[in-house]
Amino acid sequence: MKKAISVLFLFVVSFLALHAQDDYHIRQARSYQREAEYYTRRALSYEREAAYYNRQAQGYFREAGYYSRCKNYERVEVYQRRARIAIDKAKDYGRKAKNARDRAEEYMRKAEYALKRAR
Repeated sequence: MKKAISVLFLFVVSFLALHAQDDYHIRQARSYQREAEYYTRRALSYEREAAYYNRQAQGYFREAGYYSRCKNYERVEVYQRRARIAIDKAKDYGRKAKNARDRAEEYMRKAEYALKRAR
């Protein structure tokens, strides 16, 4: 009788340990998924910033064209410099968006792997 109870006890404890391990992997997968969502939102934000700076650069180039027609070359130089700065910022935000997307992809792979371990 004592052996039967101890075997049953060991079975229950091992089942709970396996269940707790599965629960851990599921929680880990959810955490990775939240991280992926966060980095996806960051990437979208960076892409919006890049688009903003591209529009700003286009406006500066339009202004430079206007002042070029008016033969005010000092202003042309100022607006071309502003356009170059805006383009550099757009490239920087584009790079940040790419890195954030890569990070989100990495976390989704981690979440998928954690779910596979939970099964």
